[in-house]
Amino acid sequence: MLPIILGMKTKPWTLVILALLHILAPFGNMLVNALRSGRTLPQQWHYWFDVLPKYLLFVYIGLPILAGIFIYMCRRWSYWAYLGCIALIFVSNLYSYWTSMNWPTLIALVAVLVVDILIVAYFVVPSVQKIYFDPRMRWWEAAPRYNFNHEGTVNGQAAFIKNLSQGGMFMTSGPQLNEGDKVEVAWNYENQECKVSGLAVYKGPQGVGVRFDHSPETQKQTKLVISKLHQKGLIVVERLPGPEDSFVTWCKKLFTKGEGLFPKFRG
Repeated sequence: MLPIILGMKTKPWTLVILALLHILAPFGNMLVNALRSGRTLPQQWHYWFDVLPKYLLFVYIGLPILAGIFIYMCRRWSYWAYLGCIALIFVSNLYSYWTSMNWPTLIALVAVLVVDILIVAYFVVPSVQKIYFDPRMRWWEAAPRYNFNHEGTVNGQAAFIKNLSQGGMFMTSGPQLNEGDKVEVAWNYENQECKVSGLAVYKGPQGVGVRFDHSPETQKQTKLVISKLHQKGLIVVERLPGPEDSFVTWCKKLFTKGEGLFPKFRG
C-alpha cells in the first residue's frame, strides 16, 4: 500500500536547510581557517586560491557545495553521492590532523566528526530515505491536480473520475481494483476523447488512485484536457502550498511541538 503523506505540500524544510548549510560551509571554513592562522579574510582567500594545492581547494569549497546540491536534489543516486562527499571530507580532515597533530586540529576533527555522524544519522531515518528512494514520495514534484468530476470508463466499466492531473487521476466509483492492477481509462470531455493506460497505485476508503503510463499521443490528449481545466480555474487548491507550509510556520511547529524534523507517512 502506498503511504500517505501527512500535512506536507512543499519539500521538507529540514532538507532545504541542510542543503543550504552545506553550500555555505566553505564561507565558514574560510572564516575559521582565517582565525586559526591569524590571517584576514582577504589574506585567507589569497592563500586558498594561490597557495593551496588544487585538490585541497576542491575539498574545502567544491565538496561541501556538491554535498548540498546532492541533498537538495532528492534522488536515489544523489543520496549515495552525498554520502561519498561526506566520506571524502572526513578523510581529508583526518589527513590534515595526521600531518599536523595538535589540539586545535584534533578539536576541529572531533567537531566535524560529530556533525557528520548526526547528519548521516538523519539520512538513515526510514521516513527520510523514503523520499530519496521512492519517487512517489516526493509530493512537491507532483503535477497540479484539477477537479474533473466527470464520467468515464475504467476497464470498460462506468467510473466517476473526481480529479485529474497530467500524471494520473483519482476515481471514486468504478470497477473493483487492487493496487498493482493495470487499467484502461477512457473519457470524453468537451468533445476531446482520451484513452490512456495506467496502474492502480493507491486504494483507500474514498476511491482509487491511478498513475498513467502515457504514450506520446495520450500525453498530448491529457495535456489538452488539463489546459481546459486550468483555464476554468479548476485546480485543487487544497493541494497547493499555503501559509501553513511556510518556513515560519515550520519553525513554530518545530520549537513548540517538536514536529517537522522528519517527514510523516501513514500506511
